[in-house]
Amino acid sequence: MADAKTFEGGTVLFAGGTDWQMLGRSIGKNSKKDPKAEAEREEKYPNLLSPTRLKALEGVKVMFVAAGPAAVHCLVGDASGNLYTWGRNEKGQLGHGDSVNRNRPTVVEELKGKFVVGAAGGRHHSLAYTREGEAWAWGLNQQGQLGIGSIKKAATKGFEHIENKPVKAMVERCVGAAAGIDFSLWIAGGGKLYSAGSPQFGQTGDGSDHAYNAKDSSIAIVYEPQPTPKLVPALAAQTVTRVAAGHQHAIAVDDAGSAYTWGNGGYGRLGHRVQKDEFAPRKLEDLSKGRTAVPKDAVVAAGSTSSFVTTLIGGAVQQLYTWGKLKTNGDSQMYPMPDSNMTGWTVRSVACGPNHFAIAADQSAITWGAAINGELGYGPNGKKSSANPAKVDALEGVATHQVACGMGFTLFLCDANAPAVKKCEVWDSSVDEDGAGAASEDSGDAGGAKGGKRKAGAAGGAAKKGKK
Repeated sequence: MADAKTFEGGTVLFAGGTDWQMLGRSIGKNSKKDPKAEAEREEKYPNLLSPTRLKALEGVKVMFVAAGPAAVHCLVGDASGNLYTWGRNEKGQLGHGDSVNRNRPTVVEELKGKFVVGAAGGRHHSLAYTREGEAWAWGLNQQGQLGIGSIKKAATKGFEHIENKPVKAMVERCVGAAAGIDFSLWIAGGGKLYSAGSPQFGQTGDGSDHAYNAKDSSIAIVYEPQPTPKLVPALAAQTVTRVAAGHQHAIAVDDAGSAYTWGNGGYGRLGHRVQKDEFAPRKLEDLSKGRTAVPKDAVVAAGSTSSFVTTLIGGAVQQLYTWGKLKTNGDSQMYPMPDSNMTGWTVRSVACGPNHFAIAADQSAITWGAAINGELGYGPNGKKSSANPAKVDALEGVATHQVACGMGFTLFLCDANAPAVKKCEVWDSSVDEDGAGAASEDSGDAGGAKGGKRKAGAAGGAAKKGKK
């Protein structure tokens, strides 16, 4: 969230795909392609290849933007405390009381008057917290990720516990939240960290994956969900100031100069030099050596298989550290290393999609990664993907206060009065709502585009439709 002491609201710019039903999904190997139908769909749901203003948010002073590396929906909070959501809604993750996809930012009516100051998006659930410290959650609760104390069961085959309107999570005095695929983390009063949801890789941080044999006659392993938020024991004595969630791992920062990671250890995303799951927070010793320390207001981010944190060297010079699988091709980075591309920059915000990244630093927005929907914002004549960080030319010289990424899209929160922002085109969807489509497999932890997904290049012309 942008610093409320100095920031009075900005303008949201969007880059990436608008076909919420299909983002990150394959049309199926055996499905026959209909060129005419595909062209019509691309006209209706274009890829926005350059940072674009959204008509539904014109004139709205936005205080924060949020999504998540597994999210296919967006969350935005304004200066009046209203929360807007849009995107995929098959499990009620938009909080509007239904499972209808929204193509335009829409106020969450249930939270009107609550003054929302922060939010986070998981794959099928959402979290928000208010100025008064109330924690709210909605969407799929099959793993207890909403933190409401229970999971509804039914004999009906295929039944899922879904809350399609915000309900109160069992966390008091909440000041921060993060969401993974199917787990949640909250910072409560006094810097205490709570977790709920799936413990399969140790991402709830309580020292166990809650595994047991479902039946004496079976070797099948079941991981007992955690529907009630519980204090993360290993950090009970620390004052946690920052937290971020990847697909199946987490990173937290305390006020004593340390960072911790836990959860899925694949691809080196935990930074402990081994590919090993950690069931409880483990201190990153490499970030507490010599003159290097992690400040309590560090910028932290976690992607599908990667992690980011800013440090202070000698108490004064900021340096961004990264680790994990940062590129779809190549080796993983098994421990934190300074990102030489970002040396000398003052980083304000970092965000991760499943395979792409965004940074707000100085007077620039920087993106890179494997992209197929224009989410890097390089424009119709720019690169489709980038192995290395590169400036978003359309936002050069602009104060970008915050960035947020999800599956196939990036949100930039920028200075509303910047001339470059005012030059950005305005887009409005020709369709307000869509019925939720049949679910297909979302793309996994790592890897690039799969067959059948819409590519940015195919929508170069269509990206201008609906703009004014």
